[in-house]
Amino acid sequence: MNSANKEKSVWSLGLFLMLFVAWACAADENVSEQAIQPEALTFCQIRSLQEAEPNLTGQDVVVAAVCRSMTYRNGLPQDDYRFNMAHQSMKESQTFFQDGSLGFYGLSDHATAVGGILVGFDPYGFHPQTGRFFYKGVCPNATIEVYEFWRFVSLAIFGKMGVDADVVTLSLGDLYEDWWSRGINRLVEQTGILVVASAGNGQRVYDQVLYPAAGANVLAVGVIDAEIAPDGTPMLGSFSLPRKQHTSAGPTGDRRCKPDLVAPGRAIVPVAFDTIEYEIAGDYSSLAAPIVSGTAALLIEEANRRDSIAQRLGTEAKNCVLKAILMTSARKLPWWHKGAAGSEDDTYSPLDYLQGAGLLDAMGAYRLLAEGNRPQAGLSVGWDNIQLSNRHPAAVYPIWIDQPQGQFLTATISWNRPYEDKYPFHAIEEQDSDLRLELWAVDLQTSQRVLLDISDSPVDTIEHLYVPLSGEYQSFELIVAYSESQSVREPVRAGLAWSVGPDGSADNPWWYDLNEDGRIDETDKTLYFILEEGRPEILDQPSVLEVLNLSAERSALLTKQWDLWKTCLGLWQQVDKPNIGLTDKSGN
Repeated sequence: MNSANKEKSVWSLGLFLMLFVAWACAADENVSEQAIQPEALTFCQIRSLQEAEPNLTGQDVVVAAVCRSMTYRNGLPQDDYRFNMAHQSMKESQTFFQDGSLGFYGLSDHATAVGGILVGFDPYGFHPQTGRFFYKGVCPNATIEVYEFWRFVSLAIFGKMGVDADVVTLSLGDLYEDWWSRGINRLVEQTGILVVASAGNGQRVYDQVLYPAAGANVLAVGVIDAEIAPDGTPMLGSFSLPRKQHTSAGPTGDRRCKPDLVAPGRAIVPVAFDTIEYEIAGDYSSLAAPIVSGTAALLIEEANRRDSIAQRLGTEAKNCVLKAILMTSARKLPWWHKGAAGSEDDTYSPLDYLQGAGLLDAMGAYRLLAEGNRPQAGLSVGWDNIQLSNRHPAAVYPIWIDQPQGQFLTATISWNRPYEDKYPFHAIEEQDSDLRLELWAVDLQTSQRVLLDISDSPVDTIEHLYVPLSGEYQSFELIVAYSESQSVREPVRAGLAWSVGPDGSADNPWWYDLNEDGRIDETDKTLYFILEEGRPEILDQPSVLEVLNLSAERSALLTKQWDLWKTCLGLWQQVDKPNIGLTDKSGN
């Protein structure tokens, strides 16, 4: 090659490299401007946490994902339970299979979706409905140990081989309690591992919350519905409320409150039998559960890198503290109430039968974990791993609030129920503890104490308070103690968390969905004026309930607590009453 041609060739190569670098930079810039999927993670503040703490990725945290086989022959699982490790969103993940397989056969759509939510990572995702996007799971750098369900319960539960994980997540369940679900509760009690399970998909599967989510020591996650766009399609980034058509609701067969939390369940997920394609799945509690599991992994990572937090979390009842933090930081959604409508709501039913403690708030949970670790007395946000016994039957936490007017105090205690150490792992009722949670206001001038609220369920292993505060008091005491009904007081570990802040459901437009049908329309407005006119007897007519798309249960709830909730519907107080044929009580 002569010098002229050589110079021309070098110049051409240089030009090519310059254009390639420019194209790559432009591509990176375009990727950074694209939406990040799954959008559901934005709705529950996971993206806010990832932006605020970019180094929080699940590093060095192990999540055990227990996945069911999709097919059975002669009652035997066929081992099609695996994540699709050939998909570009999963290739770089730290995912291992307990049976030593590699994830290139025996694949599952269901499991691959769970894997994508947890550790998916793909800067060049695409779906026809959304265009290009950056795909990023909740904890992309976490280590995932994938178990086939029956192998897990045979080895880890029946065989007691142990589980080397920080979090266990299960997107599966059964209507009835069995030895394996009780065994999972025993695993939690003895190890302090946080187990998260999907509550079930409502009337499409069963009505009640499924086991193991219904278990006393397991964190149960229900699902909230995606908002419906004007064209009738469910949205990916905006959500409404949980509905019984899509999420299983409490109480359990023994009258305990479940679920514990709710989270979004509609999301873009990787396809199991392709290397680049994505699909839209939901509204499923199977996807809501790994969203919560992944959030717990981020909290554990933060605890691991702060010795003071790790020491206070400990190992015994560690799951109880994490549950208390996640539930206390959850945002209340419109129409949250304790248990069923009626006078029993307050003291004996700690949670909403549909919402649990509310919607997962990952950023709120992180702040509670980080800020609540300070040991000083009087803080308006805090958490603790406490032990009660005959010698120490109560724990008192003073709280000072400078400006309590308009604020709400939220608090949760959680403890584990004991189970036998051998098959069939029955609960040890005589060693079971029954705790209560009290909030007192303290008048510093007179030392007078006023009981503001109490949560004292005789059957739950959760107690929860959500109390509006006034400006009358600034000093408060939160007390954890044995229930007065418990004569034998076994030593018990419990997780406690509390926080003070504004009402999380204020200004939420879904207050206006009075009939709980996932839409805000004229039927809701009509229902509003029926109740505001003081004519609830109209709703006793089945034909009226049918026209208003209103269930008898929802009608009872609205009627009994209307005075409490109508203040949240201020806009309809300013509009003209629709012509619905109402007359006043005099007949005019």
